[in-house]
Amino acid sequence: MRNKLRSTKRLAAIGLLLTVAFILSWLEMILSVPMSVPGIKIGLANIAILFTMYYCGTGDAFFVLTGRLILNAVLFGNVSSLIFSAAGGFLSYIVMCICKRFFGKHIVYVSIIGGVFHNIGQLIAAGIVLETSFIAYAPYLILGGIAAGLVNGIIVMRVLKAEFRPKK
Repeated sequence: MRNKLRSTKRLAAIGLLLTVAFILSWLEMILSVPMSVPGIKIGLANIAILFTMYYCGTGDAFFVLTGRLILNAVLFGNVSSLIFSAAGGFLSYIVMCICKRFFGKHIVYVSIIGGVFHNIGQLIAAGIVLETSFIAYAPYLILGGIAAGLVNGIIVMRVLKAEFRPKK
């Protein structure tokens, strides 16, 4: 009975985190701030992915990422948006899993590297799909990935610290 209760709580937590990831992605889409360089975003949904990675585990984060990508593509996107989002999301996920092993509790470092590789994944996908090079665009997206990763990492770090703070 105890294992079933744990699995029910875990499933509920993953469902809630998938919902949070989806809502953050939707909010970023409707509240997008025009940037001087197209394609640079804060990546709010990555907050939920990174939180899931540290709170539930990397396998659960993969499920939340995949679910969010599918929901966004079905409800708001098209095939090309799914390709770019998946390329960035899965490359970022793989690199963050590797970095988590090396950096452990240094969530901000993991988030920054994940933000950079998310943009690199999208550049690679764009190069393949559009059959052209976007290397001149890379420095801007890398700087955007660093900034977004920093902001998202700080948010997740603070939420995790608040979550485990002793109750008064």
